[in-house]
Amino acid sequence: MASSTSAALAQWQRIEALVQAWLDERQQLIVLLCTMQGLKGLSTPQPYDNPQPMHRQVQRFCQLLMDYISAGYFEVYRELVNEARHFHRENPALTRQIMQKLDSSTDAALAFNEDFEHPNQCLAQRSVLPQRISALMETLEERFALEDQLILSIHQQEPPRQQATH
Repeated sequence: MASSTSAALAQWQRIEALVQAWLDERQQLIVLLCTMQGLKGLSTPQPYDNPQPMHRQVQRFCQLLMDYISAGYFEVYRELVNEARHFHRENPALTRQIMQKLDSSTDAALAFNEDFEHPNQCLAQRSVLPQRISALMETLEERFALEDQLILSIHQQEPPRQQATH
């Protein structure tokens, strides 16, 4: 019994570390997104503007956004669903509902990345970038709330307790 509780605790701790690293990546994403909103020359090119910093920031953001989305789908969500099954904390209807809503925000993130990941695309569409960033911020805000709901409904319960052995 103690070994199964110990294994369960180790699994919970591994998932906790995975979720925390992913939430740290989310924080980096938010900081970069806010930084992008304040970039000079974001929409209207000025004479002698150097567009390099702007498109580099957007490229960094696109890369981090894709890393974050991928980690969510291919690591974090899968581990949370497995944890729910393992510890009998499943709520299939809620999980399915959240995952469907996450799919639509994923589509918006992929579209943003597709439109702005390359320097030439970014520079050519510079005039619409502020509006697209604003729209993406709203979408990501909803996404983060859904992800938090998923985490709280499954993982943020008490970790398995180790039994004292005599």
